[in-house]
Amino acid sequence: MDKIHDIRFRFFVKGENISQIADALHLDWKTVQKYVDMADFNKPAPKPASEQRFCPKLDPYKPTIDKWL
Repeated sequence: MDKIHDIRFRFFVKGENISQIADALHLDWKTVQKYVDMADFNKPAPKPASEQRFCPKLDPYKPTIDKWL
């Protein structure tokens, strides 16, 4: 979390640009951009579509399964 605060401090207070921060902290510029743009740090990052699991075959049985549990 200290690195995130450092990135945001350098950008918003010191006025450094994304490339300068990335070079100084040895990070990818996309990582720096992500933390500069991030507003809510409590919200988890969304899972990629490949990791989301869908089970449409079970949909008709979900209420029954919930009752069992």
